[in-house]
Amino acid sequence: MSRRTLALIVAFTTVTACAGSTTDDAASDGPDVTLGTIPTPTETPTGTATPPSGAELDGEDGVDPAGTPSTSLVASPGADLPTNAPGEAAEPTPVTTVPGPLPEPSARALELASFDRPVEATGAPGDNRLFVVQQTGQVIAADDESNIVALDLTALDATTFTSEGGEQGLLGLAFHPETDFAYVDFTNGDGNTVIAEFLVDPATAVFDPSTYREVLTVDQPFSNHNGGEIAFGPDGFLYIGLGDGGAADDPNRASLDLSSRLGKILRIDPLATDLDPFTIPADNPFIGVDGVDPAIWSIGLRNPWKFSFDALTGDLWIADVGQNMFEEIDLAPAVDGVDAGRGLDFGWSAFEADERFNEDQVSESHTRPVVSYAHEDGNCSVSGGVVARNSSFTDLNGWYIYGDYCSGQVWALDTTSVASTPDGPVGEPRIVELLTVPALAAVVEGPFGDIHLVSNAGPVYRLVPA
Repeated sequence: MSRRTLALIVAFTTVTACAGSTTDDAASDGPDVTLGTIPTPTETPTGTATPPSGAELDGEDGVDPAGTPSTSLVASPGADLPTNAPGEAAEPTPVTTVPGPLPEPSARALELASFDRPVEATGAPGDNRLFVVQQTGQVIAADDESNIVALDLTALDATTFTSEGGEQGLLGLAFHPETDFAYVDFTNGDGNTVIAEFLVDPATAVFDPSTYREVLTVDQPFSNHNGGEIAFGPDGFLYIGLGDGGAADDPNRASLDLSSRLGKILRIDPLATDLDPFTIPADNPFIGVDGVDPAIWSIGLRNPWKFSFDALTGDLWIADVGQNMFEEIDLAPAVDGVDAGRGLDFGWSAFEADERFNEDQVSESHTRPVVSYAHEDGNCSVSGGVVARNSSFTDLNGWYIYGDYCSGQVWALDTTSVASTPDGPVGEPRIVELLTVPALAAVVEGPFGDIHLVSNAGPVYRLVPA
């Protein structure tokens, strides 16, 4: 069953911020970022607004939930949102196929609208709207005509929901490429990770609460390092990013433990059968291996907060949040457009980036990052990341766009300048600084291929030529 064209809804909706306190069981884990804590950027992007009133920019205490104002989801003056009616086809922009070095982009960030602690945004097949994921538990379907609450987890009787700030809450969203199902990643009342399925009304884009179904649950021993990214790969299967369970230093040694789903990327078919809530694809790398969880696809990750597939090549790009010293970007090449990351070990916690970390951990086949950077100049937590391929801002095409939550710096990496091989990364990374935004949580591709920046402080921006 393919997704049908979604009807236009002409209504503006106001979302009231949810109260909650920011807690963390891992106070000793110094550089880790608490979402909802708004760091001070080094500059404000040209043409954008500063964070919403009530947001504290001290980088320590975060937003006072009691003082967080309701957020009216009305597009900013001059916002450049999609103008096509939902379902109306846009003229495609050819993907980048030219060899490097690529033309150097010069960008500014155009604010589209402000939301309540957004952490992610994505498109849905056949729909021209941007679906914004609010950490407080809502999915907002937004364009220049309307903003509607497509899902509110806090209103569901079917489940409990934790939105205490920190690294918990509603964290991820993915639409099935061939059905009317959507999947969310959130933390429940016990703080555990839940992947849940909803049927989405093709006429309204509203998630039907009566169809809520838990696909899988993963116990979380601490409140941080929950991962949260979920995405359908070019093979049509669902990929799920999970951190190492939290605290500091991988205390349970979970990331390289093949019996644990923590510190991994999982790969499943999320559709239920008569017998199972989900199934394991037959070509997963650890099928039939004694003591190994067959859902595991990649291992050795600390907190793969964001990852994405290159729409042209199928390569897998992972922004893995580091410990005390380094942040890293991992590249897993595809084979004929698929299998990116299959069975790969990214090294944590034997390694933090290229540096030895836990001496009692063994990682003989460590896949080294193609880019790493130190905790200096205000940097402390990487926020990936997507390769632009179909953007109307043509100078961006072929660049991997990523940034840092704490400094707000946004970079572009020329993907023609690096490669990942079994013997290690090849090439000298060519990286340019684009701009800064406050509390950068995600860099995503919108429904027309344009690149959007999601600030946990509220605004969602679109990258446009300077």
